[in-house]
Amino acid sequence: MKRLAVLLSLVFGLAASAVALAPGAGAVTGVTGVCSFPISLEQTRAQGDMGHFPTSGPFTEGFFTGQFFVEITNDLNGNSIEVNASGPGFNLDDGTFVLSGVSILFLRANATGDIAGPGIFVSHGPVDATFTGGHLNTEVLGGTVSGNLCPLLA
Repeated sequence: MKRLAVLLSLVFGLAASAVALAPGAGAVTGVTGVCSFPISLEQTRAQGDMGHFPTSGPFTEGFFTGQFFVEITNDLNGNSIEVNASGPGFNLDDGTFVLSGVSILFLRANATGDIAGPGIFVSHGPVDATFTGGHLNTEVLGGTVSGNLCPLLA
């Protein structure tokens, strides 16, 4: 549950308290600005070591790991895909997210860095992500990044 809140906080700049999803709890719907159509996100599977963050927040100096899958749905036509985003990932005290392993990025058009938005991308290997001036900046430090997954949902 905290992992999806961190994921959405990181990617969309949402307050983590606004997102609380557990498997079967329902989707976050009507997300715009990532694909050319609105999308929904729902955690479908999660097992193992979910993460370690201060209980009082904010989500700094923490990490998450363990099995984690997200279903992404095109709200207009119902097409969906399930993506493994099991990480691990680390949130450093300076606000940098270090995504190592398998991670998913939902990028808006104003995203900067090595992965150009808008779109949905899966990374394998280290990626640093930071908020800079109200937008997400990504730096691929090795590994690979998928192509944009939005066309698979169109």
